[in-house]
Amino acid sequence: MKIYQPIFGMCLTAFLTACGGGGGGGTTAPAAAVASTQTFQSGTAIVNLFTSTSTLPFSVSGTINGATVTGTGTVTHGSVSGATFRTITGFQKSSTVSMNLTVNGTTVPVTSTSISYVDTNYVPLGSSGSEYEVVTGAVTIPTTALVNDTGTAYTANRYTSSSMNTLLGTDTVTYVLLPDTATTAFLKVTHTLKNTGGTVTSQNTATLKIAPAGAITRISETGIDVVSSTNLLITY
Repeated sequence: MKIYQPIFGMCLTAFLTACGGGGGGGTTAPAAAVASTQTFQSGTAIVNLFTSTSTLPFSVSGTINGATVTGTGTVTHGSVSGATFRTITGFQKSSTVSMNLTVNGTTVPVTSTSISYVDTNYVPLGSSGSEYEVVTGAVTIPTTALVNDTGTAYTANRYTSSSMNTLLGTDTVTYVLLPDTATTAFLKVTHTLKNTGGTVTSQNTATLKIAPAGAITRISETGIDVVSSTNLLITY
């Protein structure tokens, strides 16, 4: 599993193939934001995010290789089912993106499906899709969090397929809780992808609104690919 399965990460290969062309997401809170003093059930929020089912519309804007990109689409988050990931028993959940991107006057359809895996305690194990990810080492997702808390959740190795014969690099997932209102906060989850040489190749950040009890809502995503000069914003 990825704490948050970003659309940009799911569709990067399709983006570049379809559009001929990929920074990180910002973590600056709005000027009028209020730093809530409440305790947020971040562990519950992550479980809620994984277990919820929905079909959400979104819009796309940004650039690829200097060309303006616009588009619309939907992402469907399926139901949770039992699964085994590399001998570990747990759960899986699929997410499917379908959208139309317009670049230089040409509209191209893009689709992608990814599957996230967790153990029976909803601890991330890995994911499969355009790449195959396996979480390595300890996973640190706090049960509760306060505004301005930040940290690294985990790192995963990225491969071309489940055979794990070809290592692409790593995916390091970090989080920060930022001010919003007296009773809500913004949870930003960032995936930083590096190649085998340790160079950052892309970064995507999801912004979610979280309530103290753990209710969580998707707001937006930013995605940047260094190699192809892609910079995209996805808004729900």
